[in-house]
Amino acid sequence: MLLTGLGPLPAAVALALADAGVCLLNVTDPARVRVSDIHDGPYPAESEGLPRELALRSLLRRRSPRCAPISAPDLFPSAAVRGAVVLHGWTVAGELLDDLQEPPAPDVDPRMPTLTVLADGPCVLRWPLTDSAHRPCARCVADAARRARAIARGHPLVTGAPPLSERAEPIRRVTHAVAAGEITGLVLSTALGLDDDAATGSHAGPVARHGLRRIPLPPAPDCLCSLAFAKP
Repeated sequence: MLLTGLGPLPAAVALALADAGVCLLNVTDPARVRVSDIHDGPYPAESEGLPRELALRSLLRRRSPRCAPISAPDLFPSAAVRGAVVLHGWTVAGELLDDLQEPPAPDVDPRMPTLTVLADGPCVLRWPLTDSAHRPCARCVADAARRARAIARGHPLVTGAPPLSERAEPIRRVTHAVAAGEITGLVLSTALGLDDDAATGSHAGPVARHGLRRIPLPPAPDCLCSLAFAKP
């Protein structure tokens, strides 16, 4: 399994996969561990300033002696290898949507099954499983994040989406805990070839997780990316 973009949510998923017995994890993100990464876990305080991929490899080895994590996306197998899956994790590095960051996009087989997620304050968004070539673009991700922020605030959609309130901290923790478990299950079911409607996505657009709420969102209406998620 290849995990790109190792913010707190994908890092938690990686640890859960190791707990589930997944030994071959390819984790890639040269960005440095920030204070916010430590605050949201699972990075320890002493990892601040280290490359995320280095810090996570250390955590994985301590978590499971059988786990053999590497950071070499160029060695990731083709889609012909059964069980190969990519988790593509976006993050919002600050409080504004202008701080939206796409993870490194390694040159993998465009047919590779890919699950795209975004962690943004008290919200986590997940797109239906697709191939790597048709994962959502930055415009689609930003549009979905803006809609999710509006839902989280409980007021009409506003352009620009001001910073999220710190009062949402308890919901933030619940959201991340629930979403990490859910995403881990979806990745495993995809890798094992289970027929899981939740993994393929019966809904045509992204799904926002806010606390215990699971809220379907429409695809961006004016972006061709939405065609990848449209049902025949």
